[in-house]
Amino acid sequence: MKGSCVCGNVAFAVDVAIEKLYQCHCKICQKQTGTSAVTGCFVATGNFRWISGEDSISSFTKPSGYRYDFCRCCGATVPNMFRSGDKVWIPVGAFDEPISAKVTDHIFVKYKAGWDEIGGDGRLHDEFYPVYE
Repeated sequence: MKGSCVCGNVAFAVDVAIEKLYQCHCKICQKQTGTSAVTGCFVATGNFRWISGEDSISSFTKPSGYRYDFCRCCGATVPNMFRSGDKVWIPVGAFDEPISAKVTDHIFVKYKAGWDEIGGDGRLHDEFYPVYE
């Protein structure tokens, strides 16, 4: 599966099927996305590769360790390495192809926006849950 940023400068590929998605409803993800949550997935680093534009990526990191990477040209959020170095976090909206996986977990639900109506069958967690295992 392939994915890219809005302008197409940053592109990547994943060599494994995506089976689990999660949504984070924390205040940081709300501010970073400008909406109710971010939907993402994790893949092992061995199943991820950059196709182009890796040199066009900038990062923002908070003292807490929260980090997001984005394309310097269009500002779109792009994949980034998990702190342990063994996984890559991928914003699911960056994939160019449809994904059949469903959201299995909603995290930081106690911080969700008042107007956010969580649907689907995903489990609800007030705080963090190890969604990457």
